[in-house]
Amino acid sequence: MFEPRKKPCGWFQTHVRPPGCFSVVLVSVFASGCGDPSGGGRGDDASASVGISITGSGLESSGGDSLDDDQQDDAESDESGGQASAAPMDDSGDGPKFDLGDSADSDGEGGCGGDGGGAPSFSFIWIANTDQGTVSKINTVTGLEEGRYRTSAAGSDSPSRTSVNQFGDVLVANRNGSGAATKIAAVTERCVEHNGMPGIQTSSGADTVLPYLEDECVLWSTPMPINDHGPRGIAWEGGEIDPQTCQNTVPDPRVWVSFGGNPEDVYRLDGGTGAVLDHVSHPAGGGRIYGGAVNAEGDLWYVNRGTNRLATIDAVTLQRQEWTIPNTPYGMGVDANGDPWVVSYAGGAGADKVYRFDVATMTFIDAGGTGGYYRGMNIDRDGKVWVGGNSPCRLAVFDGQSDTLINDSIPLPGCATPVGVSIDFEGFVWVVDQNGTAYKVNPVDYSIVLMATGLVGPYTYSDMTGAGLNLVINPPG
Repeated sequence: MFEPRKKPCGWFQTHVRPPGCFSVVLVSVFASGCGDPSGGGRGDDASASVGISITGSGLESSGGDSLDDDQQDDAESDESGGQASAAPMDDSGDGPKFDLGDSADSDGEGGCGGDGGGAPSFSFIWIANTDQGTVSKINTVTGLEEGRYRTSAAGSDSPSRTSVNQFGDVLVANRNGSGAATKIAAVTERCVEHNGMPGIQTSSGADTVLPYLEDECVLWSTPMPINDHGPRGIAWEGGEIDPQTCQNTVPDPRVWVSFGGNPEDVYRLDGGTGAVLDHVSHPAGGGRIYGGAVNAEGDLWYVNRGTNRLATIDAVTLQRQEWTIPNTPYGMGVDANGDPWVVSYAGGAGADKVYRFDVATMTFIDAGGTGGYYRGMNIDRDGKVWVGGNSPCRLAVFDGQSDTLINDSIPLPGCATPVGVSIDFEGFVWVVDQNGTAYKVNPVDYSIVLMATGLVGPYTYSDMTGAGLNLVINPPG
């Protein structure tokens, strides 16, 4: 039986409201995380209404057709909008349970390991409604949508990648238009009053979307100077945790925003203001940056789909290195040991593979794969690598410790085009499908715990919950 992970310690915060509108928020969030994390590295990731409940595992799934490169990147799904809804399988009513490092049987002794440093006592998954120009905030425990937000001035700017920091706040990147990178607070305590009306005016669900920048939980939005293909590779750096106090010493970590292919442009923004701090430009000569993630040191890793390169930007020196990937990349992530993982989407069954890049030897390790057409991926705290697959639509899982395939045919009932995969803070696996559904999957028996519906053309694959960031800055062991 799968036991949801439990959060060992609480959190508190102070909120300082700065002058001005939209552009600045100063937040201090401290976690009193204590515990002895366990898990495996290699060798030793208006309120919603209740919908249909999906129970059990082994349900049949429908196959999805593969998309060509242009179709995948700007795929349009059912335009029928509406409010995301879900029916949880477990109605225990115990409320959220989180663990950012401890297993259920942890003795609670040790340093700051279980809390991720600044991780909040709530858990959301942020999924972009690409066809609507919004992003949804969905409670990962209940599956209910608790907010929906405009991400840019135009509804056609195609938001896609989302990245969540240690405090639960999200950065969402728009691929078109102004290429806006927009930060949204996870909870109203960190939103900023600016319109003179009492209280915080913010969305509570799909039916209460406010105009762009009028929602007081939208903290800032920075347009990016797109030269060639808009932002796709985004990732927050992690804050530093004081080992004595278990407090986060960096209340506003910086965030990477990368895009383009000719040239590749990598920016680093101030997490509190959205101001540009650094810029690295590289004449890659084609393709496009497709995804990004950081390691514990805050170095950005990203893939270029087209030139088929894996690259890294050093967080201190801003020096760039690159390596040729043995296939055409799509999704990527970084494991607890700091090794990037890359999946391929090109030739289908027998041709596409999942790879680990061994940083120590600077070589790619083939972890296998049989079904092909791999899309988004994420890594859990037990070292399992979860990957969305197309043609047929499905979920796959690999063993990150032995670099081998476990199962390449986990069914997702009613699926069409799974794109993104994420892990929530209880350890459940989430899969975002362009049919407007997000599946919550039990990682042990592969049963469907719930399905959140009502999303509009969601095309999100990235660190949608913040568990990927927590994995590298607060690894098990």
